[in-house]
Amino acid sequence: MTIGELVTNGGWAMVPIYVCSAFAVAIFVKKFMEFRARELSDLRWLDCVLESIRSRDIDRAQDKAGNTENPAGRVVDAMLSTLERRPDRVEAEARRVGSLELQKLEKHVGGLSFIAQAAPLLGLLGTVIGMVELFMSLQGTGMASVDAALLASGIWKALLTTAAGLMVAVPALAAYTYLNSRTDQFRLVLQDAIERVITALPTPDEPTEEEARRPHVVREAADAI
Repeated sequence: MTIGELVTNGGWAMVPIYVCSAFAVAIFVKKFMEFRARELSDLRWLDCVLESIRSRDIDRAQDKAGNTENPAGRVVDAMLSTLERRPDRVEAEARRVGSLELQKLEKHVGGLSFIAQAAPLLGLLGTVIGMVELFMSLQGTGMASVDAALLASGIWKALLTTAAGLMVAVPALAAYTYLNSRTDQFRLVLQDAIERVITALPTPDEPTEEEARRPHVVREAADAI
């Protein structure tokens, strides 16, 4: 049976179900390509950033973090930018920017959950309306004159919308679960990256290499005198 025949036999309720299926495919493809382009699980850049932070080369660390496609890089970049102006606000800035990046990843994913819930209801609605129309057409006829083949035909046509709604809902739910799991996985990766950066950041009292050498130079001068 072709799609055109399904729409014809299923009635008008098949139209919103097909629209839901088109939206579900579009959302999944868009988010899948977006997740793949952003390299959510690739943290190779973080080792270079941490090495630069430990050597007190903050500019180089920002450059490394800002040039990665991973959203965690923008969070780290924001943390390092805040470090110069407000060291006490580094963690707060990490939470703020991290929340914004997670919202970007979760954008439109909830649409798949809505489709997974709405499609079966649309199918059930189409079936109920189809059954009502069938029995209305049989109203006033005697049971002896009812054609069993005609009755069966009306019932399976009415059930088409329920089947179509379930066929859309199950893949939409699977797609939603997959994308949601990828987002949850990235949330853990982001938390780990933030903690590692905070641990590597120098404390306010920690001297630079130049400052650490000054007492030694002074002692050498004093000994020479």
